[in-house]
Amino acid sequence: MPEAGDLVRDTATGRVGFYVDSVAGRFLIRPVRGGRAWAAEPADVQLATPLRELRARAAEINARSRRSLGM
Repeated sequence: MPEAGDLVRDTATGRVGFYVDSVAGRFLIRPVRGGRAWAAEPADVQLATPLRELRARAAEINARSRRSLGM
């Protein structure tokens, strides 16, 4: 089971995001670049690879930087 903040991949959709919590037997995952979280079946969720995690964290930092610059 992932911990809050772990980068995960939803194999059913191919999407990558940060694990938030478990609600009603489903995992809530927040998109890397922000936005609305989605629910995924636990069987479809796996921890992301180190390379995928590095790319996602860089994307999150870049998105945060663009927001602070008003872009």
